[in-house]
Amino acid sequence: MDRARPQSSARSIRRIAAIAAVALVLVGGGVTLASIDFNSRRIDRDTVSVETVQRGTLEVRVSANGTLLPKHIEQIASQVTGRVARTHVRPGAVVKAGALLVELSNPELVASADGAYSAWEGAVTEARAAAVELQNNLLNEEVIVTQAQFNLERAQLQLEAETKLIGERIISEIDYKRTQLDVSQLTKTLGIENNRLRKMQDNVKVQLAARQSRVTELARALDRARTQADNLRIVAGIDGIVQAMNVDVGQQLQPGSPIGHIAQQGELYAELRVPAREATEVEAGQEVVVDTRGGTVPGVVTRVDPGVTDGTVIVDVDLHGALPAGARPQLQVEGIVYITRLADTLYVGKPAYVRSNASISVYQLDADGRYATRVPIKAGRVSVNHLQVLEGLVAGDRIITSEIGEWQDEERILLN
Repeated sequence: MDRARPQSSARSIRRIAAIAAVALVLVGGGVTLASIDFNSRRIDRDTVSVETVQRGTLEVRVSANGTLLPKHIEQIASQVTGRVARTHVRPGAVVKAGALLVELSNPELVASADGAYSAWEGAVTEARAAAVELQNNLLNEEVIVTQAQFNLERAQLQLEAETKLIGERIISEIDYKRTQLDVSQLTKTLGIENNRLRKMQDNVKVQLAARQSRVTELARALDRARTQADNLRIVAGIDGIVQAMNVDVGQQLQPGSPIGHIAQQGELYAELRVPAREATEVEAGQEVVVDTRGGTVPGVVTRVDPGVTDGTVIVDVDLHGALPAGARPQLQVEGIVYITRLADTLYVGKPAYVRSNASISVYQLDADGRYATRVPIKAGRVSVNHLQVLEGLVAGDRIITSEIGEWQDEERILLN
């Protein structure tokens, strides 16, 4: 008959071990679940930037983008009406002062210059002919005066001789009185002729001056006409590089029409556009370092624009020293303006959401670096990469400085 077989002790031991293992897993899982923080917002640690608060000297600097511009630039414009006949240069060409840039065509101006020359030449010829005629008339009058002078002297000699003879009754009294009358008449005649000569001399001066005035007037008209004709040839006024040439052959230009501009390559300055909220402490005389991407060059602030344009303030920087290779007008640059140095102060890497001289909130990490809690601090001055801390943090504290837009309303976050 059948008999019940006793269970082996090894099988019992395995069953007890399995039960114990399951119980241990359940207990461990419960402990783990109990330790998990389901209330705090979880943030990937690799997506945030963390900076440590330090104590030391903080250089307050302002960063701004800008452009290199020439100190000396010549704006080229048409001075006369004309049609573009020919262009001799293109942007980028190196030119010397006096180099021909553009030729304009205007037959009327050329004809006007020729007509002005003919009028001036005719006036000069007429003035010379009039001067000769007047001088001849003057000479004739001088001859008459000389003849009158001789006649008077002859009569005076005769009167002297007859005066000696009248006492001896050698000549008649009638002849003597006639001689006296001749002397008196010739004296008056000489006076009249001298007076006529003086008036003629004055008249000659007036007429010559009038002729010369007319010649001068026409000469000025000729200069103006020639200048207008010469302005059909547009030339460079300075040595430099042609930056722009904005005309085409056949284009009709009016006086003042822009043609282009020339800049001197060697003397450049930087025009920085500083954000208005950061420009409050920028002043003339502050040191600047300008980065051209090909090197850096030191400079000094020379002018701060009093107005705000598109949220920025224009700051002019005079560059000192040799320019880096590749520096040229219109090159985009970055400038760092050194405002001041703050000794023995707390500072930290600048958060993305910072404002200077304001009370703000930052996320401060705990000692383990696992949690970050929102804490209020008082911010001081802002530099390019750093923020001065006036209250709320101490040296060694760590804060999150990256953008916090998605979780800015959380009081505490958990870093995975």
